[in-house]
Amino acid sequence: MPAKVPLQDVDAKYLKIISEFAIDMLSLSGVDEILWHLAQNVVSQLGFDDVVVYLLDPARGVLMQKASFGDKNPSGHEILAPIELKLGEGVVGTVAKTKQPLNVTDTRLFPNYIVDDAPRLSELAVPMLMEGEVIGVIDTEHPKKNFYTPHHERILFALASIAALKIHRANNLVTLQKRVAELEYASKIQDTLFAIAEIIFETDSIKAFYQKLHTCIARLLKADNFYVALLSDDGQTLHFPYHVDQYDHLAEDAEQPLLPTRLGITGYALLKNRPLLAHEGQIQALVDQGEIVINGAMPTAWLGVPFGDEAFRGIVVVQSYHGDYRYSEADQQLLVFTAKHIRNAISRMKLKANLTEMALYDGLTGLPNRTLFIDRLNQAIAKLNDACNDAASAAGVGLVLLDIDHFKAVNDTYGHHLGDELLKVFAERIHAAIASQDTFCRLGGDQFGLLLVDINSEEQCLERVEALREQMQAVLDLGGISLTLSVSMGLVTCFSPGMQVTDLLRMGDQSLLRAKLMGRHRLCVFTSGEQAELQEAQICQAFQQAADQGELYFSFQPQYRLKDGKLLGAEALLRWQHPRLGTISPRRLLAPLRRQGALELVDAVVAKLILAHLKRYHGDYPEGFRLSVNIACDGCALFDALGRMAGEGIELASYLGIEIPESSLGASFEAVVSCIARAKSLGVLVSLDDVGASHATFKYLQEFRFNRLKIAQGLISPMEMAYDNQVILETIINLASTLNIDTLAQGIETREQYQTMQALGCDYGQGEFMNPSVSEEKLLLMLTESHLYR
Repeated sequence: MPAKVPLQDVDAKYLKIISEFAIDMLSLSGVDEILWHLAQNVVSQLGFDDVVVYLLDPARGVLMQKASFGDKNPSGHEILAPIELKLGEGVVGTVAKTKQPLNVTDTRLFPNYIVDDAPRLSELAVPMLMEGEVIGVIDTEHPKKNFYTPHHERILFALASIAALKIHRANNLVTLQKRVAELEYASKIQDTLFAIAEIIFETDSIKAFYQKLHTCIARLLKADNFYVALLSDDGQTLHFPYHVDQYDHLAEDAEQPLLPTRLGITGYALLKNRPLLAHEGQIQALVDQGEIVINGAMPTAWLGVPFGDEAFRGIVVVQSYHGDYRYSEADQQLLVFTAKHIRNAISRMKLKANLTEMALYDGLTGLPNRTLFIDRLNQAIAKLNDACNDAASAAGVGLVLLDIDHFKAVNDTYGHHLGDELLKVFAERIHAAIASQDTFCRLGGDQFGLLLVDINSEEQCLERVEALREQMQAVLDLGGISLTLSVSMGLVTCFSPGMQVTDLLRMGDQSLLRAKLMGRHRLCVFTSGEQAELQEAQICQAFQQAADQGELYFSFQPQYRLKDGKLLGAEALLRWQHPRLGTISPRRLLAPLRRQGALELVDAVVAKLILAHLKRYHGDYPEGFRLSVNIACDGCALFDALGRMAGEGIELASYLGIEIPESSLGASFEAVVSCIARAKSLGVLVSLDDVGASHATFKYLQEFRFNRLKIAQGLISPMEMAYDNQVILETIINLASTLNIDTLAQGIETREQYQTMQALGCDYGQGEFMNPSVSEEKLLLMLTESHLYR
């Protein structure tokens, strides 16, 4: 609040001046406007010959002359030879330091008197106070000794108090307006970042990419003139793949020689390899110094940001030709960020030919991957449908899905390097044994698929598969280590038209599941009779029995902070310890359980197990440690139980996280919204699982408020860690960081992957390289032994 003024002691003739000034303040807004009105139109009415108004710069600790009347004011809003005073310096500095008015009756007797424009014998200065703090000083001088009276002091102090309040409010308004502008700009930047991220995933044409990018940039800064230039491999030529300009028109994909003696501003900035923000005068100075030449129209503002490295370099530029428009440092920072995405997009297009092969073949084994396998399966089914009217030419299709039994034990015993060698040798052996028209593929992990075509009967198909089983069961020599494999297989045949690929794959998967449930190391054939595969209803019943009999438990996958390797959480993985069939991952049972409408059973089991674990051991976990569980349905079982326990005074939500699969975002929008809302209301950390499996993720990140993004393992696995994937990873991580969302890389299997994700700025990671999944006892022991991986 401003200082209180005893107006009852102010002469009546001065009250009019005070009241008129207070009324005038209602129509004034800017600080300069207030101060000049105070000096020239108010204080001048008091009959003073000279007045100067000072404002305090608190950062520098100096008082600056901001308005004046008299000899210091030759005309308009001009101050003749303005000076600055330190706190405690002169009469003005003394008043600012003591926060008290000072009436000097004879300046010759005041040792701290400072002569400004001319010496005078009387000086009166009063502070402008706001909430007890000085914001400025009103100072007046007179050539006569003992000129200023107590009335002068009181009236000047009253005016100072009114001015201080108005200045304070004006400053607050400026601050508020600036904050609103910053928030609006930040919102526009966020929207643009989303748009740029989507362009990278949705655009196949580099030309279309540039056009959409231009549109995005134009939302944030003046981009009527926008172009991208690339440096040739030999460094001698500039190539312009995109160029939009009001005056200088270039042909599409134009090229210009990069001549050191006639270097344009584009080549100059590119060779300097640092952003250049320049205005017309600065550009002309570079021309006058012989640094550059201007071949076209002279811009009034120019901003260029180079990107890339020695192997591939370019620059993105915006410029203006009109008025006094100036690009800012904020514009430069935005363009620096955008330049990274341009580099990524161009690199992706350059690698397009290689990416086609990488998209269709497995990087480790060289076999066709799932995408190519399903395409060939579609072709085989289409051929069967086309030939259905010609019985003589009709031939059937056989599909075999196979898993290497106990493959994880090989990794655990001999290491992942030997596990990779096993997969490669196994793939080579089977691929060499199949017919040329058949397809053998790696579907992922240790699961493979075999497509047999031109078969006439199920018996013929079985004969061909049995012949391959001999190859599968032969001893493999892996650098002196001999292994005999056990392989589980599921076979389904098709000789009739109308079959869908999804149905065929589902039948094959059910046959493979039955082979595993029956003890592994066998081939099961899908049939539709009474001796058919284990029915889905039986699977649900078996799972319910397993839950009732305590055959379900958790294996914990440790999660680490990548920057320092500290253990900060774990993913709880549900396991089924079957008394006869061994360990079964319920993930394989989710599809039949979903079709049977029994996913609530999975959530109920997960909630029961994880809360029982936390109720017993939560005191052993450090602050901030989170155990994450996968949500199969809507998570209600977990949330309801947490609510009941909280009502009993048992708070466990702060130790919990849930993982929602990316695939559920579009399939059950309202359920996901409700699930996230309940989780956050309880304090449960919410993660989006398998991010990067599709670009649809970016569509939902503004609608769902996740705490963490779990990056899909397919982007990180050793056979997929191509440059294009790193582009996608960098985009995901940068976008998450912008939105203040953590990222976690799953499936880290090598030191190279760990270091790559660390360098890309990923926050957390989990995978075999740091630690395989461990038991409950082992996880608790790790917390006491070491919080670092390995």
